[in-house]
Amino acid sequence: MSVPFYNFNDLHTPEFKAELFERFSKIYDTNGFVEGEYNASFESRFAQMQEAKHCLLVANGTDALEIALEAHGVGQGDKVGVPGITFYATAEAVLNRGAIPVWIDIETESGLICPESTQRVIEQHKLKAIMPVHIYGMAADMEKINSICEQHNVAIIEDAAQAQGAFFENGKPIGSTHNLTTFSFYPTKNLSAFGDAGAILTQSDELALKIKTIRNHGRSELDMLGRNSRCDHMQAAVLDLKLERIEEYNKMRKAVAKHYHTTLKAAELPVTLLSDRHLETSSWHLYPIRVANSEIREKLQAHLQKHEIGCTPFYDQAMHQMKVLKNFKEGETKKAEELAGRSICLPMNPFLKEEDIQKVTSTIKAFF
Repeated sequence: MSVPFYNFNDLHTPEFKAELFERFSKIYDTNGFVEGEYNASFESRFAQMQEAKHCLLVANGTDALEIALEAHGVGQGDKVGVPGITFYATAEAVLNRGAIPVWIDIETESGLICPESTQRVIEQHKLKAIMPVHIYGMAADMEKINSICEQHNVAIIEDAAQAQGAFFENGKPIGSTHNLTTFSFYPTKNLSAFGDAGAILTQSDELALKIKTIRNHGRSELDMLGRNSRCDHMQAAVLDLKLERIEEYNKMRKAVAKHYHTTLKAAELPVTLLSDRHLETSSWHLYPIRVANSEIREKLQAHLQKHEIGCTPFYDQAMHQMKVLKNFKEGETKKAEELAGRSICLPMNPFLKEEDIQKVTSTIKAFF
């Protein structure tokens, strides 16, 4: 019995396919290929779900980051704080704006951006913006981050590419702050398109108008350049249909995470799990475990794969250790270096059964 990392077969059922193809047929018949009723429907419903005033669909998650930076006026030579552990796209968006990434260290326990490091880096480097990442699906401590940035007039763009379905400790969903919050709807995300798509959430009418202008070639009363970053109507139709079950699926992910957590914790293995405090609030886009070093991780990965268990190593390097980013040295990186290369993510999807989880956990026990 194999345990896949993702499970698209159970996600895209024959019933889902039939309903989706009805929508595709309608798009075909009306020739509404680029923007249409499903874009408007999704933007309205997703904004309401995430407690934001505006949702603006864009072509992909990386465009969402770049457009958010542009909306805040970040450009050539500006310094932007980026966590030392994240996907390359976070820093890529900064570089594509002509700005300079400055590294902010992370909390070893979670991999989330560290508020204390944020404070020091802002004071030392005069940042124009920072980009906290809700990594693995856990919410960063935005209460502290917001307070620090407000004192220093630093804009915040929350990278929630992995965090649809996550909540802050106050019970509010990701996207409900007064910051720009960006999402990716890449096919492997909790809420996923059939290709690339992304979105930006905001409470600000002014920023919403800027984002609308930028994503559609500068077409508005604003005197500014734009780009082509429209979300096509087909992807919007997929996303709008998937909204109907996403809360149920995220609850199922949480149940899987709790099962993993309870079983692995009871086994008292030499692995580090995420803190119990994230069990109720994370979107559980991924379920990472951390081992002592990269050599053990490689051996564990091979062991799991030998037993037909899908697993993926995440964050082999801290951002400043990547060849393409090696010339950017400003900021703090110590804890990011310590965390890099030690995490492996176990199968995580809403459809894992008890026997799947049992196989994964027992195989990890056997390895140690």
